[in-house]
Amino acid sequence: MSLVRMENLTKYYGADLVLDNINWRISADDRVGLIGNNGSGKTTLFKIIVGEIKDFRGLCERAKRARIGYLKQEPDFISELKLRDAIRESAFEHIQEMERQMEYLTQKMSEVEGDEEQAEILDQYARVQEKYEAHGGYDYEHRIDSVLAGMGFRVSDFNLPVRLLSGGQKGRAAIAKLLLEEPDLLLLDEPTNHLDLEATEWLEEFIKTEYHGVVVVVSHDRYFLDKVVTKIAELRNNKLKEYNGNYTKYLFLRERELLVQQREYEQQQEEIEHNLDFYRRYHAGQRSKEAQGRLKLLERMEIIEKPQGDDKKIKLSFTTDVRGGDDVLQLRNVSKIYDDKTLFHDLTMDLYRKDRLGIIGPNGVGKTTLLRMIMGQEKPTTGTVRLGYNLRIGYYDQELSGLNKNNTVLDEIWQLVPKGDPGEIRSYLGRFLFSGDDVFKKIGDLSGGEQSRVALAKLLLQNANFLILDEPTNHLDINSKEVLEEALSDFPATMIIVSHDRYFLDKIVNKILFMERDKTHLWIGNYTDYQEYLIEKRAQEIAKAAEERKRIAEERKRAAIEAQRQLRQAEKDKKKKKKKSPPKRWIGA
Repeated sequence: MSLVRMENLTKYYGADLVLDNINWRISADDRVGLIGNNGSGKTTLFKIIVGEIKDFRGLCERAKRARIGYLKQEPDFISELKLRDAIRESAFEHIQEMERQMEYLTQKMSEVEGDEEQAEILDQYARVQEKYEAHGGYDYEHRIDSVLAGMGFRVSDFNLPVRLLSGGQKGRAAIAKLLLEEPDLLLLDEPTNHLDLEATEWLEEFIKTEYHGVVVVVSHDRYFLDKVVTKIAELRNNKLKEYNGNYTKYLFLRERELLVQQREYEQQQEEIEHNLDFYRRYHAGQRSKEAQGRLKLLERMEIIEKPQGDDKKIKLSFTTDVRGGDDVLQLRNVSKIYDDKTLFHDLTMDLYRKDRLGIIGPNGVGKTTLLRMIMGQEKPTTGTVRLGYNLRIGYYDQELSGLNKNNTVLDEIWQLVPKGDPGEIRSYLGRFLFSGDDVFKKIGDLSGGEQSRVALAKLLLQNANFLILDEPTNHLDINSKEVLEEALSDFPATMIIVSHDRYFLDKIVNKILFMERDKTHLWIGNYTDYQEYLIEKRAQEIAKAAEERKRIAEERKRAAIEAQRQLRQAEKDKKKKKKKSPPKRWIGA
């Protein structure tokens, strides 16, 4: 059964073709990852599915009565209620209506006296109660708490007014609401943008084990796609093509497909050249008839187009001509406290030349604050921060606050190289996919991905030997992430990276600093190494707990056996005492 069916769907924005003859079916049990470069039409497809966009050619048909839940990239979760109440009212209105019905029937039952009327009301109550139980009425309050906690909300956050939540919190609340509504089809547009690692991993597990509907997710998180989806639908050059399997399987299938297409293309080109050469040599001679036949053969031939590899990619190459010292960073007993809130305490760590440190942890534990302290923009509450000598720091700010929103793209780069040739600067910006009139666009009018490319362009011009990157992959599509990974892998100096992109961390870092709300932990290795350590540690803890339970059980068993032995012994002693007691003598009058 298809929940959504598209046939020959074509969409233009003005004169620009975005979607070209899309044929696609979203069926029951599908778990689909929708991928493609920024601007390839992924969000447009979602908006067509939910009916927000209607001006297209072709067919988009939705199953009748299918309930569709749609998470936008920038969720608009609006309510005047407190967080928990807003979720309850939105996701469980039908259950609350049943509660009102049962309350009404209970009240009515106390008011009637006749047996027949009471029996009829009891019958109505039983039917509503059965429906209430079937819809999870007896545990929905617990489900609300569980999902909100999974999305990273503390119990103290549950009663916050929705209007006071931050943008990221509203994004997480919108995800929680959709999960609890349990629609037939869940459309998620970049859900992990709003989540830290812990919440991302919770969402992966929830979709795999708790949510039983159909999922289509747009995501640039490659580990998320690997764990959640069983199909990849790729938008490339305005066309859509499906591949069975997760993201890793898609990479394998796509590479094999390109190799086959390239081989077929080259073979056909050789055949074409051979026939053309024959025609050129013999079309005017005795073999002209055969030559004409070769020409007609070519005219009837279905031409294989040259395989197109990856779409346009930005071109990055980090270089430095300044060598810093071997000792790059020293932290000793560093703490940061705001009023009565401790972000982290007693952090001690050394960083050496060519170290690649990844920093991970929940939102709000002070990761960005630590970066600002390292750069001298904030002071530690206690402890010392020492930088090595001859360091040139290049900083990527996740908020992109270093960009002047009123500048054009060209002016933003020109400020760094005021004596630069305009043609050379435009050529440089072309490496970041800004061509033609794109360079005259205001920074403030660019998308998040485009602003990220401008920030990366500025970073490359700093000739840094110590990179500090705060969420550098936010807003980047997968192609751009891969280019950034390649450039950083070849970078011959030191870097610190805050990121929740696990795939990215595995490719780049050789140390992990895990920051929790009450402690920090330094690990030598990449993210997967750290996760394997945690899994092994949890397994050891579980085994140790099992051994402890077994020991306690055995002790209790021995104690019970001993108590039984003592009881039996006491019974024996009692009987012996009775036997040894002298016979009672009666003294007569």
